[in-house]
Amino acid sequence: MKKTTRDCFCALCRSPRKLRYSRYLTTLHYGQIMVLALVFTAAAFPFFGWKGVGSLPLIWALFESIHKSLYRKDLTCPYCGFDPKWYKKDVKFARQKVEEFLKQNPDSPVLRRVESSSSENSSSRSN
Repeated sequence: MKKTTRDCFCALCRSPRKLRYSRYLTTLHYGQIMVLALVFTAAAFPFFGWKGVGSLPLIWALFESIHKSLYRKDLTCPYCGFDPKWYKKDVKFARQKVEEFLKQNPDSPVLRRVESSSSENSSSRSN
């Protein structure tokens, strides 16, 4: 079982979600960055000398980019394909991405909910 950082709901399909990654690096991540930079500096000291300390910004940038990409991947809803980052940037493109996701995943629980509610509405209208 993966540890979750936040429980939330999808803004489009209202499915319960559990996000595993936070938006920012935690204190543990900064500790890992420092330890990795110290180990790299110690290992590279015979070759680079004190210039090996310059690896700290590179390792930090690598951690940050990997963490942001994992957060972005985790943010997208697995049920309907809704991505709030794309919605914030471009609504039409976000809608297109959701439609593509639903076409590629016809057995999505979101489509089943829409189909069942539309059939209930049509049966209630005929009565």
